[in-house]
Amino acid sequence: MPGSNNVFMRSMKLFIFMSFLIITASLRAGGNDTTHASKGLDLPSVGAGMGMMTYYGGVGDPARAHDGQLSGVRTGYHFNVEERLGNFVALSGYGLFGHVAGNDHGPYDNLNFETKISQFGLDVIFPFDNGVIMKPGGVVVPYISVGLGFLSYHPYCDSLDSKGHPYYYWNDGSIRNLPQGTPGAIIETREYLYNTPLSGPKTALSIPLGFGIKINITDHLSSRVNFAYNYVMAKDVDGRKGATGDDKYVYLNVSVHYKFGKNKQEADNNKNYEKVDWTEIDNLDSDGDGVKDSEDQCPGTPKGVKVDEKGCPLDTDGDGVPDYLDKEPNTKKGAKVDEHGVKLDYKQIAEHQKVIARYDSIYLARSKAFNAAPSAEYLKELEKSMSSSSASGKKQIPADFRELDKNGDGVISVSEVTSAIDEFFNGGNSLTVDKINKLIDFFFEQ
Repeated sequence: MPGSNNVFMRSMKLFIFMSFLIITASLRAGGNDTTHASKGLDLPSVGAGMGMMTYYGGVGDPARAHDGQLSGVRTGYHFNVEERLGNFVALSGYGLFGHVAGNDHGPYDNLNFETKISQFGLDVIFPFDNGVIMKPGGVVVPYISVGLGFLSYHPYCDSLDSKGHPYYYWNDGSIRNLPQGTPGAIIETREYLYNTPLSGPKTALSIPLGFGIKINITDHLSSRVNFAYNYVMAKDVDGRKGATGDDKYVYLNVSVHYKFGKNKQEADNNKNYEKVDWTEIDNLDSDGDGVKDSEDQCPGTPKGVKVDEKGCPLDTDGDGVPDYLDKEPNTKKGAKVDEHGVKLDYKQIAEHQKVIARYDSIYLARSKAFNAAPSAEYLKELEKSMSSSSASGKKQIPADFRELDKNGDGVISVSEVTSAIDEFFNGGNSLTVDKINKLIDFFFEQ
């Protein structure tokens, strides 16, 4: 029927528009950080949704209806339980509830109905993220489906008003309280009560054909937009057996689905950590100084060295050189000392300042050159120049960074800097952002 084709096209346009809205909202909500990459079988999920139900059959052709093109649209809702069986197939058991309706209002044919339906069935779903059409783990996944349903339906019509008086449809298209041609008949307005049964409850089989789009928001949460065309093996869903063939209805819907449990990747990760003693890790003291790593501000203290409550070596005279390295442990407060804690005289202080100035100038030159044209090649060349310098000219590595000198050559290399930064991001050392900046500065000062 031409009118049915028009309704079908309008439903498809609405479906495409709703799909666009759902996909856009889902991508904004969680698409950027979604890592839906569960390996192996998907876990069972449950879903619920609602949508619009539109009838196609003997009653309700929009080409004849005068009650508006949406007068036959009704609301439906559903729930389902789904299990992914592999890359190519999933099974979904579902329940669908709602109404379908139709209204013919014209000079020669004034029929209407509203039928309550309940449908239970099983769908076979073919997702596109099967590794052939699309890669697994995508955010937006189209799918098609086919199934078999058991439909229970009970049709009613709207032939009486709320007072129990019948409607009379006249040839001029009006509805009146008295039969055709009766003088003084009053024009009435339908109340759409659908209070007169057209038959008793009936059952039939239904074949749903579907197309949809699944949007993975997180590993456990997804939304879907689905278009299902249900072919009913019966001709009287509208309450009247016509000669137009079996009845059909479309269910256009949106839904939300939740996957219980943990995906395979999460389960494997948890399995790897089942035997880990987290209490022992929390109390770990790698350098054995009596201060656990999580609170140790000076990790890597040599064995046997006395430390304070922060895990840092004691510096009794406060000259900046820890006692175990201090060759003059009782230097007066405020005295200038060298890297060994030995007090400097005026001449040595002047010489020391020259050395510091030289290191500062070297640092500034190296840092400026790197910032002007940062590259790995420049760092490698810089590393070569540092390794070729004499051992006496090397600047002593601060206590905070000595553990980073993996090869013990007295120089922090490019690889040792990058390794320290990697360990920082992986939680492998106790460096802070401030210490990393100081480490980079020291690298240029060497």
